[in-house]
Amino acid sequence: MSTELSIVRPENVQMIAQNAPKIYNENQQRSVRCTNAGAQLLSEIKEKGMSDELDQRCAAYIEKSRKTVKLMNEKRSPITKMFDQIRTEFTGMENSIDPTKAGNVPNQVQSFRNQFAAKKREEEEKRRREEAMKLQKQQALTKYETDVEDDFRQLFSRYVTQRINELTTLNTSLTLENFDTQSVKIVDYPTAMPADLFNHLTLSVIIPQILSTDEAAKIRASVQSHLLAQFNEQYTTEIGDYKDTIVDALNSKHAELERMAKANAEEQERMKQELAAKEAAEAARLEAERKRKEEEAKAAKEIQSQAQEVGNLFDSASVSTPAYTPKTSVKKKIVALDAEGIINIVSFWWSKDGMYMSVEDLTKMFKKQITAVEKYANDKVNAEFINSPHVRYEDEVKAK
Repeated sequence: MSTELSIVRPENVQMIAQNAPKIYNENQQRSVRCTNAGAQLLSEIKEKGMSDELDQRCAAYIEKSRKTVKLMNEKRSPITKMFDQIRTEFTGMENSIDPTKAGNVPNQVQSFRNQFAAKKREEEEKRRREEAMKLQKQQALTKYETDVEDDFRQLFSRYVTQRINELTTLNTSLTLENFDTQSVKIVDYPTAMPADLFNHLTLSVIIPQILSTDEAAKIRASVQSHLLAQFNEQYTTEIGDYKDTIVDALNSKHAELERMAKANAEEQERMKQELAAKEAAEAARLEAERKRKEEEAKAAKEIQSQAQEVGNLFDSASVSTPAYTPKTSVKKKIVALDAEGIINIVSFWWSKDGMYMSVEDLTKMFKKQITAVEKYANDKVNAEFINSPHVRYEDEVKAK
């Protein structure tokens, strides 16, 4: 780029000052005279209509107009070229530091910034994905562990209920005839939880896809280890207490059975029903007490789970805390992969905007394409036309 504008040179300033007003006035006069001459022709055409003689005069006028335009252009070109150079110089200086203009220094700096911002954004997105995946896995681990423990507790509760029902059945089936054998079964009923109980408890919890088989197995083993001592104590306490209640009442029950045997049939039935109701009430009381303890343990576990969920929320918030990232403006930029992609783009645009535009606006927008199609129609060797009810061809006649 030159460091000195030619316009500031004395000889050029003098040339513009001397010639510009003169050339401007001469061109203005030529324009007025040409316009007036044409206006006279238009007046005759409107008054008399076209004729061969008038058409020849019009042709001569058009030719003279072209020559006048050429002359006016030649006269003003040195001055307008000077102004064009001035504009070019000014816009060139602006463009040289406009970051949106390709190739200049600010644009190169912006390009490196764009690349750096894209790199930082990619790194940040990767970090966020990794942190989110890590948190998601931790949450899956925690939930699976909770679900496994809940399932084990439910299975254990059912198992204890079954054992209590067995004791209840042994107790309610006591008669004078089987009292000795049945009472021995009750007294000898084991109150220690089977060592292999966990092997017989089938879990219904589905392993999350994000966890491997080994990870799930380790969680189950950890939960079993955590629950083993508690289940052993709970089993011994609940089965033992219920068994002791039945054993303590064996003597009184034997005496009751003897009294029933001596009574008449009607009295036997009454005593039998009374004994059954008494035993059922006691069994219901013990079962209700056991359920109450289970509900208390469940409620405590739920409070613990809720506290853990709150902790997970804070963990989730920490995932969204970004490192330094340059300010960026991220917009989707469509890239056509082939010619079919252009058709897809135009079709989408047409469905959203194009179909609602006026024919005039669309004609202006697609002028280049329309001109290309008209070229095929004007081919003197092999003319091609669009056959559509939405398009018609008109002859455009121009006098030469």
